[in-house]
Amino acid sequence: MSRLFILTLILVLLTIFGESVTLILQSRGRKLTKWFGSRAFTIHAVITGSLWAITFIAILLLQTEDHPAFHERTVLHYIGLMLFIGGGTLALWAVSVLGLKRALCLNFFEDGVPVATEGPYMYLSNPMDYGFWTALLGTALFTGSLYNLVIAVEFILVMIPHVMLENTILPEANS
Repeated sequence: MSRLFILTLILVLLTIFGESVTLILQSRGRKLTKWFGSRAFTIHAVITGSLWAITFIAILLLQTEDHPAFHERTVLHYIGLMLFIGGGTLALWAVSVLGLKRALCLNFFEDGVPVATEGPYMYLSNPMDYGFWTALLGTALFTGSLYNLVIAVEFILVMIPHVMLENTILPEANS
């Protein structure tokens, strides 16, 4: 098993954990703002942004290695391509509805940010995440890579509690 693959799995866990901790701390009495004042957002952005950037670089570097295959079926390659395109389109649509500032959580520390209810948000509470997950699964099917499949499943399993946390905290913070 590749060392880069293991490192990537650890980075995925660390990234989601770091983002979840800052979400919890900021929502529980605005602790990050109390502790770090006007630098709170910068600290949050540097930590989570760095972790996401390093994680995605590791995933991209991992693509240059040989991967064990979990399938060789042509039909699954095409299904994977459709899932990748569909999931990517959904995620981009969700980002366009939210706007880049909200999609990148640049208003994470502001009060009264309305909950999105238009576009894909009329049907799904987290279309950006669902689109991203679908694109990850599509990538795994398209490439036939066991490594990509494990990373996609890990992202989804680790993100589910984070999304549930967001769905609980954000409406409370905006009311």
